[in-house]
Amino acid sequence: MAMNTSEYALEHHCVWSTCNVTGYPSTFRDYKLDCCTLSVPLNYAQPNRFITISMSRLSPLQSTSENNTLFILMGGPGGSGWSLVENVALLIPAQFGITLILPDHRGTGLSTVLGCDDNHSQTITSDCITYLTSKWDIEGLNQFSITAAAHDLSVQIQVYQADHPGRISIYSVSYGTLWLDRFLQIYPTLIQSAVMDGVVNPILISISRYDLFASYVGLQFLTYCHLQPECHNYFPADQPPYVMLHRILADLDTNKQQCINKYFNQYQPKSDWLRNLFFNMIQSGDTYMDRTVIPAVIFRLNRCTVDDVNVLNFFFRLSFNKINRFQMKENSPGFLFSNVLNYNIVLSEMWLASNESEVDKETILAWYKSTIMAPNNAEQLISMRAQWPKYPLDQYYSKIASYTPLLMISGQLDPSTPFEKASQLASITSKTRTFYAIPLAGHITVNIAQVGFYCPLHLVCSWTFPNIFPSEWNDSQCIRYLPTTLDFVGATPLGREYSMKLLNISQPF
Repeated sequence: MAMNTSEYALEHHCVWSTCNVTGYPSTFRDYKLDCCTLSVPLNYAQPNRFITISMSRLSPLQSTSENNTLFILMGGPGGSGWSLVENVALLIPAQFGITLILPDHRGTGLSTVLGCDDNHSQTITSDCITYLTSKWDIEGLNQFSITAAAHDLSVQIQVYQADHPGRISIYSVSYGTLWLDRFLQIYPTLIQSAVMDGVVNPILISISRYDLFASYVGLQFLTYCHLQPECHNYFPADQPPYVMLHRILADLDTNKQQCINKYFNQYQPKSDWLRNLFFNMIQSGDTYMDRTVIPAVIFRLNRCTVDDVNVLNFFFRLSFNKINRFQMKENSPGFLFSNVLNYNIVLSEMWLASNESEVDKETILAWYKSTIMAPNNAEQLISMRAQWPKYPLDQYYSKIASYTPLLMISGQLDPSTPFEKASQLASITSKTRTFYAIPLAGHITVNIAQVGFYCPLHLVCSWTFPNIFPSEWNDSQCIRYLPTTLDFVGATPLGREYSMKLLNISQPF
């Protein structure tokens, strides 16, 4: 890289002002929300074209004597910091006295958006590739990469540090952990501590196999029902929940699923929809309790009594409304998520693990059809794999930062960044990184605080700012007291609460 980002940062200052967004108030939860955009080179090796990078800031309204700042890196690739704004303000109260900064990765959010036309459309076709190569040229499109985003982050941190001296730490989630690792390879001295939650393994990441790995975790999840007599007793000996679900999906594909054909045709649910619905329920830490009704939904779809139909009708209606609500919360295409940025990075350096060879579309489809819970990520990507102008891999690809102190934290039922891959990374970085496994947690473990399990959040807070939190927050013994079984049958008040919320009955079966 030809350009010195430290010199560049010293010549530029953040002008913090009202964010140009709809649907986000300028103050909420005792935070003030504002934004800063910076002009940075499109290509740091040839700084002759420029793009903008943006970051949003949540500052506690109550001023504090110390500057403690947490940069939070979003997942994807393609997600913007705006996807996390409301959630982090809820999880990290302003009373903690920490300033939260959410950078928008180049290509998404309020940064220069990577889109398929002048209105930033995110519908990816061959015409989109033509538009991208015409607007940016191949070399320009190549700059929407993990390494370029790592340089951007170094500029943002150094610009902020110049005006606000103090402790800076980084908390990263999902793809953000890969972004963080790349940043720490290149800039190991800019921050005081770092956390990865929902850890991407730079050596083993393979989006081409994403659906298979996700479904394997879905199988593990349903095995917890099989291991519990209270849940297992509802299923015939030759049809444990995962076998029953597999048969329901096969029947949906051949239009033989009688319960859905007779009572739920208005939703036109196909096997893809049910796989995706169940995947979304097991995927995230913030659906920790939602997923507990899945075995009962499988059981009721199979049995299909009048009572079952009423319960399932409530569940499906709620699920469809949730999907529609999510689709409405947009400012402009690419604001919350850029599909184009996702394709550019995934197809260039996340599609195959470093030791894997190409797979054809038939294999991808066959893999997907074998799954029980999966988002079908790979089918759309494989259709563009050959023609997408992939950027060349650089010297940082598949390497691992030796930075310390770094905390990695991983849910043992994480279908997006599987625990087995995170633990392999932990094994080879044990001299520089601390690794905590969170039982039963899905993707992004701090979210289980939303149902009253604060251990991962306390570990993260005390790791990033040890001087402002109680010393006991740093004690990993709290993991001992997290649940190691799931309430599938409404045996606990929390289980009954979520059964009522999702099925409109207090006992899911």
